[in-house]
Amino acid sequence: MRRSSSFVLGAVALACAGPDRDAAPASPTSSDATGTSGGSTTVSGSAGTGSATTEAGDTNGATIGDTTGDDGASSSGGAELGVPMFVAQGMVGRTTVSCDDGLTWIGERSWDVEGDAHLCGSTTPVDCSGSGSTCTQRWFDGSCSEEACDCGHSPGFSKGVEHGAGRFVATWGWGWPGAVATSTNGFDWQTTLDGDTFGGLRYGGGRFVVASRTPQTSLDGITWTASQEADFHGDDGVTIWSVRRFGFADVDGGRFVAYASGDTSVDTLISSDGGGSWWRPRSMPSDCLGEGPGAYGDIIAGNGVIVMVDGDGHACRSDDGGSSWTAHTITDSRIASSGVWTGDEFWFWGFGSRYSSADGITWTTTPIDAPDDIGPVARSPEGTLVAVNNVWLGYEQQAFLRSTDGVTWASLPDGDFTPGHPIFFIAFGHAEPSAMCPGT
Repeated sequence: MRRSSSFVLGAVALACAGPDRDAAPASPTSSDATGTSGGSTTVSGSAGTGSATTEAGDTNGATIGDTTGDDGASSSGGAELGVPMFVAQGMVGRTTVSCDDGLTWIGERSWDVEGDAHLCGSTTPVDCSGSGSTCTQRWFDGSCSEEACDCGHSPGFSKGVEHGAGRFVATWGWGWPGAVATSTNGFDWQTTLDGDTFGGLRYGGGRFVVASRTPQTSLDGITWTASQEADFHGDDGVTIWSVRRFGFADVDGGRFVAYASGDTSVDTLISSDGGGSWWRPRSMPSDCLGEGPGAYGDIIAGNGVIVMVDGDGHACRSDDGGSSWTAHTITDSRIASSGVWTGDEFWFWGFGSRYSSADGITWTTTPIDAPDDIGPVARSPEGTLVAVNNVWLGYEQQAFLRSTDGVTWASLPDGDFTPGHPIFFIAFGHAEPSAMCPGT
């Protein structure tokens, strides 16, 4: 029997804390008004008051190229060539691929099976479930040590996978030195940036950006260039080291949005020049500075609107390229998923519900028919949704799901996927044909 995600929510607060955060800040509060129509509930979130930051941002970013939208479709208008596929990225360097529209998952890879150098060549199976097992890992100076397995603070912590420039790019590592790797077919990966750790990865405006206090950018995922320091800090001036969630918005010439938090402080920085430099919003309501998006929630955009959604059911919204934000309530329940923009609406999922909004202000709650919870999600341009039940669940508790409307979900039967290390991110893209996915 698989364990419900609600069982692990209390336990993951510390697991997702990161190197410099002992506990999550207090949850934000906001008022709401609700109405009911049929089987759905609509919430019009009230805007938060009070500005937490006043530093002016440069919102005059130039257009920097064609982009890929949050629904996986290219905004350049042309059909992409190659084999359509989903790539799921998990702990311990795990990847798995679906090239049949999410019906089956194949090509399992992980560092502990392959004796990757980040594990010092060890092929001892890693257990991320907190069983008390030990892991061999490589530190920044190249030395190897045996530690109690803590996959949430390890070289193999999955921090993002994206598709762009004709390839998939993924980054691993949190608290320990990890790697950025690329693949043109979803199966064969080449490390292109090693020995560092980043809090997120996004593709937009014709380039990849990996987020941290020392971000880097790349046009092709192969050659990387260091950017200006992203000076995350709280109102008290205390330095913040950990980026919790990273997003790209195809608005106003392109915006990369990074949310960071420390022990007691939070911050949001934005880049309007392709990750080269970073600025702080002119206004950010205090209700936007609580838990923030991390393992749960997301930063996505559509129709000229950016939304930052956290696991506590709050949305922060900007319609001016990130310069100013307002706070809104989605639900009083937990949101455990990432988000998608369908071309018409933002969609997020909680326990038993889908939350949808066309503008990021008014949210509609629709009960879902799903055999499990919805965690990381990706959507193809044709509308197929694939998901895993929860970022922190793996092995015999792991489920892969599929839907075409976000309401009715089917769990894949045993044999159509291989349970393994927890999955945190899924991306859609078109890949080169391979023996595993030859295409048609």
